[in-house]
Amino acid sequence: MLKLGGKLGENPPLMIGSIFYRGDRRVKDHERGIFDENAEKKLINMDIKAAKDLNFPYAIDVIISSKRAAEPYLKFASQFDVPILVDGLTSEIRAYAYETTAKLGVSDLAIANAIYPDSTDDEIRAIKRSRIRRAILVAFDPKNALDSLNPEKKLSLLEENLIPKAEESGVEQILVDVVVLDPASLSSVASSLSYLRDKGYVVGCAPANALAFLSKARYGADAYPMLTAALSYLRIKGADFMIFGPAGRFKGIAKGLAFLESLLALDSNIPRDRLKNHPFIVLKGLQRVFQEMSRSNP
Repeated sequence: MLKLGGKLGENPPLMIGSIFYRGDRRVKDHERGIFDENAEKKLINMDIKAAKDLNFPYAIDVIISSKRAAEPYLKFASQFDVPILVDGLTSEIRAYAYETTAKLGVSDLAIANAIYPDSTDDEIRAIKRSRIRRAILVAFDPKNALDSLNPEKKLSLLEENLIPKAEESGVEQILVDVVVLDPASLSSVASSLSYLRDKGYVVGCAPANALAFLSKARYGADAYPMLTAALSYLRIKGADFMIFGPAGRFKGIAKGLAFLESLLALDSNIPRDRLKNHPFIVLKGLQRVFQEMSRSNP
């Protein structure tokens, strides 16, 4: 199981990069699951290296557009030995994709993404049959969108709808997605993160839903600082996992997030012996350089 939650700064957040999304230039045919494997692999390996170097957990969000694409997409993603968010565009595709993880023997890597208020019995049964043990619960009901923005309403939705579904599916670890709708909603999302985290839930969201367009091609050098600011804000408010956008971007934001994580660890008084495999190494490096410069410039 993923080690998430605890005091802020104790366990770094799970950082999740997406592949095979609409607009992924490496995909040649979403319906048949044909893509440039080498180009996709290069981006994922860059992210994984940055995550390992800075002690962040990392996962891949696999967005599946058709049943036919499920097997090639999931087979490709499983080679990296990191958690895989199994994310289908429809209920039927998701159910098929969950079954495909079992067929490929990679259910232990899978995180069902996601259980929704209107998830079908077929989806729930597919998760159970596939022996997937982790799932994201989406605490938002588009049929009651305005109510769903309220933290207390999200809690009711969890307790009355989503958690019973998760229990029926047999999952053992749940992650709660409080749902980002647009850039301005990051502020309202923050209150839900804090509220549900205080209730003991592992919480997070997908700022990528609102900020996927925040690319270097569109915003140049300003793109990654803005993305880092948004992710840092959500982390300070309690996010234990974040889908940050297309795979390949983590390298550009990792050190900024690691610096934040270092300061959160100090703020939470995490014992130094528990920070050996932690993003705290960034602050240690900064301290060392500062001391060296201080000695050379008395």
